[in-house]
Amino acid sequence: MDGTESFPRRQALTRRFTLGEPRDIRVSEDGARVVFLRSSGPVDPVNSLWVLDVATGLERVVADPRRLTESGDRNLPPAEQARRE
Repeated sequence: MDGTESFPRRQALTRRFTLGEPRDIRVSEDGARVVFLRSSGPVDPVNSLWVLDVATGLERVVADPRRLTESGDRNLPPAEQARRE
């Protein structure tokens, strides 16, 4: 987005301004960690799994679907490749 899009266009690109916001939030039983899904930004529709360390306030990505499938796609059986296309 370059700032020149109309409001309806921005609303559509950001899925009503929700992309990049945490969702499906879960707190660990001991309260030390918070696990959630979030995309990398306001126009990225792919959610990654994040963990927040409550004590330090640091967030980190623990599973990114794009990275999980990067090398694995080459070794998939033809039926699975067809299913994903």
